[in-house]
Amino acid sequence: MAVNNNGNLLDSSSNVAVDFVWGNVPMQPNDDRAASISNFGGTTGSDEIQYQTAVVTAASATAGTVTYTAANTFNAGDTVTITGLSTSAFNLTNVLIATASSSQFTVTNGATGSAVTGATAQAKIVISRLPGVGADYAWAATTQVASGRLDPALDSHNIAEGEWANYPSYTPATGNYIITAASGDGTTVTYTAQNKLAAGDVVNITGLTTTAFNLSSATVATAKATRFTVTSGVGSGVSITGQYGKVEDTNAAASGDGAFISGVAYIVVPNVLGETTANALDELKDAGYETANITTASAATNTAKSITRINVTTTTSAAVYATAAHTAYPTGTKVSIGAGTGIPAALVGTWTVTGSAGSGQITISGTGWTVADTGAITPSASLTGTTGTIVTQSTAAGASSVATTATITITPWA
Repeated sequence: MAVNNNGNLLDSSSNVAVDFVWGNVPMQPNDDRAASISNFGGTTGSDEIQYQTAVVTAASATAGTVTYTAANTFNAGDTVTITGLSTSAFNLTNVLIATASSSQFTVTNGATGSAVTGATAQAKIVISRLPGVGADYAWAATTQVASGRLDPALDSHNIAEGEWANYPSYTPATGNYIITAASGDGTTVTYTAQNKLAAGDVVNITGLTTTAFNLSSATVATAKATRFTVTSGVGSGVSITGQYGKVEDTNAAASGDGAFISGVAYIVVPNVLGETTANALDELKDAGYETANITTASAATNTAKSITRINVTTTTSAAVYATAAHTAYPTGTKVSIGAGTGIPAALVGTWTVTGSAGSGQITISGTGWTVADTGAITPSASLTGTTGTIVTQSTAAGASSVATTATITITPWA
């Protein structure tokens, strides 16, 4: 896979190949989008059925039960079809397996007839179906489905955390523990639960048979590894055991997730210098920017500069000299070098700027170059910014705590 300027792996469409990002970055789905459902590798999908089979070597019937001898991995409740037995009454279609072992299975059926031995009949059950467009059993076709990013305006982190358990409604929680017993003495309620709570945590307690012990936004007074207490007069003199209640810490949205400050999601601005405009837009959206808040400025004037010297210092690095090149082509942007008198043929192409210095010097990276210094060469207008790649971004890469409602402007080379 390719990587972008931040070292992130890219998918086949040059989008960031991730499903979710945590920390101080809004979460994002892998953004390989499509406008509509489409198939690849085949024109239609299938409803391919998979089967499991066994060879029946004997069969007999007694008192409404038909017993088949067959080495198998069937299970009681599977639907089986048996064909090929000489006693045709034992050839049954879509009957439920009543019992099963590794060497035989039975079905409840009124079939009667002579016992069969030395048979080579087939018993077959359906074990799965792969339904829908593009879901071929042999994966001859696949499906791409239209998708969109999580919406930061809807508090994406909170949505994902909140739907981690008991979907679709669940109180976000660093603590989600089972309560097995509870008792009250008139001033304190003691709950038995293995937990990692601490005094001062605010919890919701649900699911207990004595409903008085089910509390909302209760503050933990004391906590140990196997029990905790809250100050409350409910359930005085009552003790319950054998419970399967639940306690949830309500503090998680802020304390469990570094990307939130008072419940607000923030962006870490990516470096899109040198990216094509399309990839830069996609990467900014992945980072959390909304489409309406990203502006692509008019393309920057791209006047070619004359190269006066090229010093290939290593097989992967070269210093290129041209008037004011160090200010025109910032680190991270892409430049193109055209053919010209004295310019090494291996340096003709598109390269990433990895550094700059005074006196109009930039450093570019490549591979397999021959170390050599051209010295002064006949000036030729051969150095330009690579057309369509980003030369500036209005908010610097790496800026953090940028609100998801913030705006950003990117400028490509003409």
